[in-house]
Amino acid sequence: MSIELEKGTLWRKLVNTTQQAIDDKSLHTIETHSYNIRQQGLNFTVRVAENIKRKREQKKIEPDFNPFLPPEAALTVCDISTSHIAVLNKFNVVEHHLLIVTRHYESQDSLLTMADFSALCHCLPEYPSLGFYNAGEDAGASQKHKHLQMVPLPLYGEEEPFPFSAVFAKQDETDTICQLPQLPFRHAFSSLPEDLFNRPELAASHCHHLYHDMLKNLEITTLTDSQGEHQSAPYNLLVTRQWMLLVPRTTECWQTISVNAMAYVGSLFVINQEGLKRLEEIGPVNLLRAVSQ
Repeated sequence: MSIELEKGTLWRKLVNTTQQAIDDKSLHTIETHSYNIRQQGLNFTVRVAENIKRKREQKKIEPDFNPFLPPEAALTVCDISTSHIAVLNKFNVVEHHLLIVTRHYESQDSLLTMADFSALCHCLPEYPSLGFYNAGEDAGASQKHKHLQMVPLPLYGEEEPFPFSAVFAKQDETDTICQLPQLPFRHAFSSLPEDLFNRPELAASHCHHLYHDMLKNLEITTLTDSQGEHQSAPYNLLVTRQWMLLVPRTTECWQTISVNAMAYVGSLFVINQEGLKRLEEIGPVNLLRAVSQ
């Protein structure tokens, strides 16, 4: 697999494409207000998105529509490799939210491949960012076509990269899969070697192997059918240049509050003030426990 992304160019291409998409009204930013909730020593940022209903209504009207075959030209940032392209998230809450999409259809339930990790590991060093994968609808995936995602750090222009930054401070050992005592849900965590992403193909191989070890650690097995290899349970995978985290899931939402991978760094979204009130009543820690294994 050859890489077509020129080193050091992704951020400029992302910014330029974003501005052009805003100018021609191809990009629909969901306006939000930010609130903070603290429970059991964990800080959460909650974004209240009043107009996120537009996206959900479109999904209901056209359930089989695939926005990635082909992606809108105005939202296409660049080629990453012979297998992946970079596309803007049309309905974005986080500014410069990037999707790493397979050129040809693959299921969001299928296992991540070396090609997936190669595309991700060539993009992550381009600017401070968080990469993540919602493995299946029950993990918060809104599209069936395989796509990883990246958001710039720090989130929302805040001082810390994300609300759980202190929890993910670099551990003493790398390559050791562990459970972080501060996180009140089942997961697999590992720090990554320093400067690993200076060599993206080495990083891709390392992260791909670690990913399979994490699945095994959490007893998520590989199933094979006519569609290929896929996981036995939904999960969220989060990757930075410093660490990887994998969280097994049971359901996409609880008490009508949806959860995707970003919740596991302390970033939550609700549709309206009623959702915020409900989240304050049940507690964000209880929400994460309810949707995780």
